[in-house]
Amino acid sequence: MDLLQWIVIGVLVYVIYYLINKYERRVNELTRLIELNRDEINKNKTNIKKNAEGVTANKEKIEQIQ
Repeated sequence: MDLLQWIVIGVLVYVIYYLINKYERRVNELTRLIELNRDEINKNKTNIKKNAEGVTANKEKIEQIQ
């Protein structure tokens, strides 16, 4: 009977270890994706600023023509 208890404990330890590793891999992947997205967000912010300046310049030119 003692052997069966140790087998059950061993299986439970393995399952917990497997679930923790699976969770850590998932967290690492999500962190990586967030970092990639952060870079894209910063690029988009720069593009938005450039486009806003262009729109302002075009608006001023249109107002001068009228």
